[in-house]
Amino acid sequence: MSFMLRVPFSLVAALAALLGFAGSGEAAFLGDTIKPFISVAGIYDSNLFRVKDSAQLKAAAGDGQLGDFITMLDLGTRVHHSLGRQEFNLLLKKDFQFYAHYTGQDTDNEEVSGDLSLVFLDALRIRVDGDYSTAPESRVDYRNIAVNERTTLTGGISLGYQTPSGLAFEASYRYYEVDYSLEAYKPNEYSRNTYAGKISYRISENATAYASYQRDNTDYPHDMKIGALPVNNSSAADSFRVGLEKVVSPKTVLSCYVGYLDRRHQQASARDFSGVIGKVEAKYAVTDKIGLMLNFERQLYEETYIDRIYSVTDAFGLALSYAITEKIKATLFNRLSWKEFQDLPGSGVARRNDFLHEINSEVEWQPINRFSVILAYQYSTRRSDDNTLNFNDHMVITSIGYKY
Repeated sequence: MSFMLRVPFSLVAALAALLGFAGSGEAAFLGDTIKPFISVAGIYDSNLFRVKDSAQLKAAAGDGQLGDFITMLDLGTRVHHSLGRQEFNLLLKKDFQFYAHYTGQDTDNEEVSGDLSLVFLDALRIRVDGDYSTAPESRVDYRNIAVNERTTLTGGISLGYQTPSGLAFEASYRYYEVDYSLEAYKPNEYSRNTYAGKISYRISENATAYASYQRDNTDYPHDMKIGALPVNNSSAADSFRVGLEKVVSPKTVLSCYVGYLDRRHQQASARDFSGVIGKVEAKYAVTDKIGLMLNFERQLYEETYIDRIYSVTDAFGLALSYAITEKIKATLFNRLSWKEFQDLPGSGVARRNDFLHEINSEVEWQPINRFSVILAYQYSTRRSDDNTLNFNDHMVITSIGYKY
């Protein structure tokens, strides 16, 4: 297909030359410390803008073509260095997306992340990490034909101490910031300072219980407009969790927690909310080649719609992996989620509940070491009380990649 020719071939050739002409000493250095990678994917997306139908898209964009072909070039390198029990990791990644029909959607995204782990006297552990990334916001989350680029900056430090008796302590701090490129979404920008503490106890060789506390201070630099009145949406949230991680048998691992979240707003007190949160997950090795994972989760998510405060989301997931041969692996993931929106008292807004269903399947073939070929299919759908938000989407992805 002609759109495949739009990939910047010089980038592919340059990395291929680097990999192909490295001498034995350089290759050892590349494989152990520097690990470059590259992949090229062809994607067909049947509903690029996640709209109900072509009439809805034509009204918004003046073009009723729902689907498009996309070429994605992904390249970068991982860096890993260890000295004794001290480790350093770095990721440098860049990807380019080219659209055959909707060329105005072309983007180039990047990610830079790293972490440093230090261990002292086998008991004291310090970890510092950071991440910077840019990527287009998912069309599931907003409706706008223009690309809304999301820039995320995060970093943090954690300190952990393990006693010989099995008691462990951990304290951490994390900063998180989100910015958007479109002016209309500036009120959704925020920064967050998170402080957390955790105490765990190793009950036995196969079981650990823990309790944790987390404090989130979220600041919105732009006020929310409620009518003509600007209101600051900044808030503070406290959450508590108690959980258990247990190896039930050599083939079964169970983890679970239950907790409570309470969020309070500095000015918009009518938007305060609280409730129970929790998660349970089980992993089971059916055979040496077949693995199964089940999970259920309940979370409370803050919403920035004027008339809706938060949402309660219950989600059920099932994943299955199958090593067909030594070189061929198949995976299947199915997720169902029910999202119930809680409205601002007295707003009179129509009720909204969403049901989302996503299926991901993938077959990966590694004919030779470091080289992989992937064929994947994804189906996603949403059914909402607001039927203008309904959509169905099918994606087919083929890719080839090389990881040193």
